Amino acid sequence: MTPDQQQKALEVSRTTTFAGFAKEAGVRVVGNTGKGILERAQVAGRACLLFYQAMGYLSQAGRAYPMILKQIEFIGFGSLVVLSLISGLTGMIMAVQMGATLEDYGALNTLGGLISVTFCRELGPIWAAVIILARVGSAMAAELGTMAVNEEVDALRSMSIDPVRYLVMPRIIALIIAMPILTLIADFVGILGGAMISSATFGITVSSFFESATDSQFLAYSDVIGGLVKSVFFACLIGTIACDQGLHTSDGAEGVGKSTTRTVVLSVIFVLLMDLFLTTFVQLAMKRVF
Repeated sequence: MTPDQQQKALEVSRTTTFAGFAKEAGVRVVGNTGKGILERAQVAGRACLLFYQAMGYLSQAGRAYPMILKQIEFIGFGSLVVLSLISGLTGMIMAVQMGATLEDYGALNTLGGLISVTFCRELGPIWAAVIILARVGSAMAAELGTMAVNEEVDALRSMSIDPVRYLVMPRIIALIIAMPILTLIADFVGILGGAMISSATFGITVSSFFESATDSQFLAYSDVIGGLVKSVFFACLIGTIACDQGLHTSDGAEGVGKSTTRTVVLSVIFVLLMDLFLTTFVQLAMKRVF
């Protein structure tokens, strides 16, 4: 074989190898994407079924009163400091950023209203959901996952105790109760943080700031109620996903870690999807009602 023929054969080999590699990589990307979508759909369907089963035991919530109170204490008091800190700092940052722009247009008197409506519509519910899913959702998944791998869940079933009634239902109800309260606190602390930094930076008095924040031209009842409605849906999502991932944990300590990670990732995705849906439809419905 001549040198030219060897060179051509080498080029053909490289082309064939690259084409094969590209084809294989493309197949893997498509396959992994499809697998991921199917897994997310399976998780969503399984979580919906779990939520339906948990709500079926709602009439027995009185018997789970001590467990619900314990979960509310863990969810609410444990998350209050972190949520307040983040909301307050967010309100301060927003006030500085927005105030600098509004000052150029002589519209500083609208700063309080803009911050209040932003928090009540979006930032309050979202920050509450993020803190809860990161702190409480992961803890729930880890706790139930540990019980699952240690066969404690199977032990409950062997004693004719439904794990959904005993473990899942109290946690979801506690989240539904605690989340709106945390959302209101996040709203108030965020607006208060904006008022404090506005007073120090732009010379806006706190009373003037709150007068603008509660002005009906900016903040309506529908904004506050819409944010609380969002928080309830977020609570249902986070609690259901965390419990579902925890109860379906396997493979020991490694499986517990994977379930915890999946809980946080899936909760973020579905919370944002739910937020998009509620913002698009529920907010419009609230405006028509109010």
